[in-house]
Amino acid sequence: MSLRYVLLALLSEKPNNGYGLGRLLSTDLSHIWDACLQQVYGEMVKLDTAGLVEAESIEIPNRPAKKVYSLTPLGQIALDAWLAEFSPPPSNKDDLLMKLYCLERLPKDAIIKRLEERRNGYHEEEAELCHELAKRTQAEPVQLGLVLTLEAAKARAEGQAAWCDSALASLRKRELPGELEEPLQQVAAGT
Repeated sequence: MSLRYVLLALLSEKPNNGYGLGRLLSTDLSHIWDACLQQVYGEMVKLDTAGLVEAESIEIPNRPAKKVYSLTPLGQIALDAWLAEFSPPPSNKDDLLMKLYCLERLPKDAIIKRLEERRNGYHEEEAELCHELAKRTQAEPVQLGLVLTLEAAKARAEGQAAWCDSALASLRKRELPGELEEPLQQVAAGT
């Protein structure tokens, strides 16, 4: 999935400006898609150039004009075509898992600390998602899609936190080869 279709989907709900779209992605929809404001602005220019959105300039006193984007008929067709496509599983890119793959090269305390940080982050994410879910109701059809995405993200956070706990238990039970610990600590200290 690309940011293009995320933005088209958001604009299918209602017209918005680049800042508003970026804010939605960083708050209400951060559990679905991660994009910085620069990426949003850059993609909006591409969507406008491709004729998938159109911008209306709104004058604001003492400030630059604000561009409010809405879908064009071509944008609606592109979104509908994407919605009908097969969705493959998300790709995996996880630095911490790659570090675990090289476990014998890491000081045990360092990897335990990273796993604890990751677990704590998942617990914080889970708490935030529970808070968001408490504000929503499945009875409203317009909210059901958002509720389902929040539930999926919560289940993912719970599962990842449980995996971290399991990995930490395994690491704490086992001795790891320690011959590389001192050189790695020296490299980390810059000596």
